[in-house]
Amino acid sequence: MTQNMTSNSHKNTTFKLSDQVKKILQEKGFSSLFNYQDYAYFKAKAKNAFNKSVAIAEFFINENNVNSDFDEYVF
Repeated sequence: MTQNMTSNSHKNTTFKLSDQVKKILQEKGFSSLFNYQDYAYFKAKAKNAFNKSVAIAEFFINENNVNSDFDEYVF
């Protein structure tokens, strides 16, 4: 039973790196920036980063010259 749980654990999307990056971008208002081609490139650049999901999200934000979706809102 333990082996079966281990083999299925990779299917849990909550812990997928790409999903973590999407969540970070969404929380910061940059969800429209995510695409898998850039994700693969930034993932390779962030291979030695301590927190890969944050590093990849920062690459997305820094490499694209766009404003956050939240910039239009008055808080």
